[in-house]
Amino acid sequence: MLANKVFRSSAIFASARLIGRGLDILAALVIARFLTPADFGMVMIALATLMVLEAATELPIVDALIREKEVRPGDVDTGFTLSFLRGTIIASIMLALSVPISILYDDPRLVLLIALLGLAPFLTGLRSPMMVMFAREVNYVPTATIDLIARIASFATAIVIAWQTGSYFSLLVVSIMPPLVITSLTYLWAPYRPRLSLENWSRLLSFAGWMSISRALATMSQEGDRFLIGGVLGKAPLGFFSMGRSVATTASWAIGMPLVSVMYPSLVKIRENTARLQQSYLRGQSMVAAAIMPISVFLMLMAEPLVRLGLGEQWLEVVPVIQILAPASALATLAMPTQALLLALEKPRQLAKREMLAALVAIPAVVLGAMTFGLIGAVIGRALANLFHTALSMEIIVRVAGISWRRQFLFVWRSIAANGAMALFLFESLSWFRYSSIAGELAAIALAGIGGLAIYGVTHIVLWILSGRPAGAEEFIIERLSTLVPPRLARSSN
Repeated sequence: MLANKVFRSSAIFASARLIGRGLDILAALVIARFLTPADFGMVMIALATLMVLEAATELPIVDALIREKEVRPGDVDTGFTLSFLRGTIIASIMLALSVPISILYDDPRLVLLIALLGLAPFLTGLRSPMMVMFAREVNYVPTATIDLIARIASFATAIVIAWQTGSYFSLLVVSIMPPLVITSLTYLWAPYRPRLSLENWSRLLSFAGWMSISRALATMSQEGDRFLIGGVLGKAPLGFFSMGRSVATTASWAIGMPLVSVMYPSLVKIRENTARLQQSYLRGQSMVAAAIMPISVFLMLMAEPLVRLGLGEQWLEVVPVIQILAPASALATLAMPTQALLLALEKPRQLAKREMLAALVAIPAVVLGAMTFGLIGAVIGRALANLFHTALSMEIIVRVAGISWRRQFLFVWRSIAANGAMALFLFESLSWFRYSSIAGELAAIALAGIGGLAIYGVTHIVLWILSGRPAGAEEFIIERLSTLVPPRLARSSN
């Protein structure tokens, strides 16, 4: 059954991504203890250069192949060729930009950093295109397994380098090692003999074109502020901003994006049935919100003890960054599934329009905030821009899919209310922290997290029952979990 397949793939993919991104964050936290905020900011400038170039040349070949009714060998070869050319072009541009950017920011270390980072997109462009066959069948287990192996290898290597050298190059490993391992393993899971061909390039790019534009605009909106803050405020404030945003959003996106990735091929299969499509979208939206919102609330209220223990006193300026961006990230969950639905309905142009409007708001908001109120002003500008992006996404769903704001909130209000109860508990638990010993603080954080999660879960279920057990995340999860109970055990319990 499609629903069972989606649930299984979502659970495995999201779990693997969460563990993988958790290792990335842990690696960054450990490495940050060896670096100054200015060093961290310098590496973020190099990473932002890569992100902008990757977005500007984005070719969502996998998405284009998923929507095809039949994938032919010529399609696969064309997809590989386009990805290879893209990776080669990005690597070449990174090499060419390394010297000018180092001069612009007056830091010669950026030359080697930016040049080496060009290896990441080049390696990514060599991946086996046959992995798309798993995605077409809504089977993300191979992708999740490969990604997790790569993150573990990256984490171990980066920590060893940081421990032995204390160098900022250990952060480079976190970016280069995953594509190296992932590319190698894709050929074990999905064998493919590389063949260069542009036989079907026009058909693939006709769909990918608008996606490329939308992702380029999204990256300019989301990552361009690194350049702006670095230029206006300097590398140290950029380091605080980048670290705070990573902590506030990485875990959320690690869970949310796998869920959304699995939603896309499943929505494609039912796009001709409007009622079923709307119901599946709303159920997916409620699941994303239910899974991510409590993480954001926990990070918002536990920011100070987490930063003190994880990063140390020199990083305390990160605390307000997390406290401001985490709640905005929680509400952003309402916008996450928008892309999956618009792609399923073959309306990528709407995505490009959304990202263009978001960029027109985000860039001025961050710049004006930074120039007026410094780092906190830039963070507030980013948070307001995120809220605008969320509202815009919900309005697009109203116009394109006929799902009103009211229906969208009806599926997520219980998550919002349950998070309110969790927030009250976590706020009270702040009195437990005395910062007298590491073990004591770790225990306090763990107890606060377990208690908050229990309150969140119980409140969620109680509200669902009191509401008459409507369709939503609770119903879907309970249905799926019931399928895991052996029939004999289920009969005996009755």
